[in-house]
Amino acid sequence: MTTLTCIIVDDEPIARDILKQYIIRDERLMLEASYSNAADALREINVIKPVLMFLDIKMPKISGFELIRSMPQHPYVIFTTAYREFALDGFDLNAVDYLLKPFSFERFLQAVNKAYTLIIAEKGEKFQSASLEDEKDMFVKADGKLVRVRLQDILYIEALKEYVRIYTTEGNWVIYQTMQNLEDNLPNELFFRIHRSYIVALRHIKSIEGNTVQVNKMTLPVSRYTKDAFMEKIARYKLIR
Repeated sequence: MTTLTCIIVDDEPIARDILKQYIIRDERLMLEASYSNAADALREINVIKPVLMFLDIKMPKISGFELIRSMPQHPYVIFTTAYREFALDGFDLNAVDYLLKPFSFERFLQAVNKAYTLIIAEKGEKFQSASLEDEKDMFVKADGKLVRVRLQDILYIEALKEYVRIYTTEGNWVIYQTMQNLEDNLPNELFFRIHRSYIVALRHIKSIEGNTVQVNKMTLPVSRYTKDAFMEKIARYKLIR
């Protein structure tokens, strides 16, 4: 399944929170970043390069319309606004859809379905939206900045409810993401979810004993539900590369 990377640009905290919850519930979407103003989004959008943007229209200083018009190329856009009168202008800017606040999850899904169908049709079967299988690194937003994380440096990943902590050889980063989205997008020949709370990098496993693995200096649990599949994976894993 192709995953669409997306961002949120909205000055209303409640609106951002609702969109985050909706995005988490749709496995086709991966939230890369959320912004309270268009200026911050404009500074980072060329680095993140999201495929889809949920964009408010009426915001201080730079409106959603101004943001789009200032960019020679921009992501596919789903406008989110409380103002019905902006709808015509929104579609004039080739928006995929126009969500009038407050909107339900069902209405959100209608817009995403439309975007997903359009993007796949235009990009073709070879389209891999930020698929980590083809990437050697990724950018994550942590501590208010974008951090480059090399896949080969990832030791393991720990679930923290709606967040995850990525442990690497260079440091640890907490990001707003779900384990399921990461599991779906990390290359499965290099990573394995050994437990509902842990994904490990196979190359960094030092030892396996009973229902535990040692990664770096940490001992992590292996779920009894994944033990057989994990050991089968280890048996096939190429230790010499």
